Amino acid sequence: MASSTERSSLLPIDIIEEIFCRTPVEYLTQFKLTCKQWHALLKDKRFIYKYLDRVQDQERFIRIEHNVQIIDPVNVARSSSPVPDVFHNLAQISAMVHCDGLLLCRCKNIGSISCKLAVWNPFLNRVKWIEPLDFYSSNDFYGIGYDNVCRGEYTVVRIFDGELDDESEITSSCEPKIQIYDFKSDSWRVLVDDTTLDWSIDPPCKGVSMKGNMYWIAHWNNRLETFIQSFDFSTETFKLVCDIPFRCGVLDTAALSSFRGERLSLLHQHGETLKIEVWVTNKLNDEVVSWTKYLDVSSPDLPTLHTDQDLAHPSYFIDKNDNIIVWCEEETEDETDDDVTVRVCKISKVGIVEKQVDVGRCDLGSDDKPFVCGYVYVPSLVPVPE
Repeated sequence: MASSTERSSLLPIDIIEEIFCRTPVEYLTQFKLTCKQWHALLKDKRFIYKYLDRVQDQERFIRIEHNVQIIDPVNVARSSSPVPDVFHNLAQISAMVHCDGLLLCRCKNIGSISCKLAVWNPFLNRVKWIEPLDFYSSNDFYGIGYDNVCRGEYTVVRIFDGELDDESEITSSCEPKIQIYDFKSDSWRVLVDDTTLDWSIDPPCKGVSMKGNMYWIAHWNNRLETFIQSFDFSTETFKLVCDIPFRCGVLDTAALSSFRGERLSLLHQHGETLKIEVWVTNKLNDEVVSWTKYLDVSSPDLPTLHTDQDLAHPSYFIDKNDNIIVWCEEETEDETDDDVTVRVCKISKVGIVEKQVDVGRCDLGSDDKPFVCGYVYVPSLVPVPE
């Protein structure tokens, strides 16, 4: 009787790769146990990124409360797993950035103003803590990306706005605003020439990592104009990408996302009319980046995507059929109830709204507030950098 290795070799390796690239990632890890050849293939860096590039448009949402929920709103599927033990003594994951299936998480300690930083692959259930150069603050903004010469060598950028939560509890001195963490050397260094930034990232903006670079919604410190700011990890420089194509009012909502893996999209909801527009850039490697209005949706049934500063800012993506898939929090109608309902909605380009998944509730009034995060996420086999 032929061994499993002999049976697997009956198919050429390129055919096996093609079959694997068409297989949902949830099943691929089970194939590792089939034979040594398949195990080696699924750990091969070249195949891992080939597979990831194929599934970049298969976005999910990840929500962390008392467990980790991965929600596929297109197939209306949901999986649940325990929160990693290393996160159990934390008050909340207060910010995330996604890159290649890795989540860079800023975590707050229980009963303390101090923060911790970790990179986490929820699919592989692997976590690496990143020690600070001095301290972490809840005022920090972070990005994760890579030098385009070598995709797997990830780097973190930290932007510190210069204001501490409580200076009396910080004993170390405040370093310049920009710091770079390299996983290979497991160390931070200060980026020179950036001690005076004349712009700031908008606090609700979660940031988008795409093609190795980071993108944020930002504004000038002394002017009203809002624009897209990027950080190029290859050159370690900031760049103004383009202005935002609309004026965002006080009641309006704006959210940034990627589009088809190589362009940015920007959702804008008018606070008074609830009308939703989605703008899309041309390819980001073009010499001049500009916006085109991609969707313009008006309907009396449109949900209010963001109503209160205590609620999470919405996350969204555009699916293959040009539906807007959005994650948002909604306050309950009962005025005596502090509960918030967390929903994933599908909004068609003609304004038909379908609340696909009610993913739970959270209590804003609780002292023991759980992790409540909704982020666009693509599960991957990319290992946590060591």
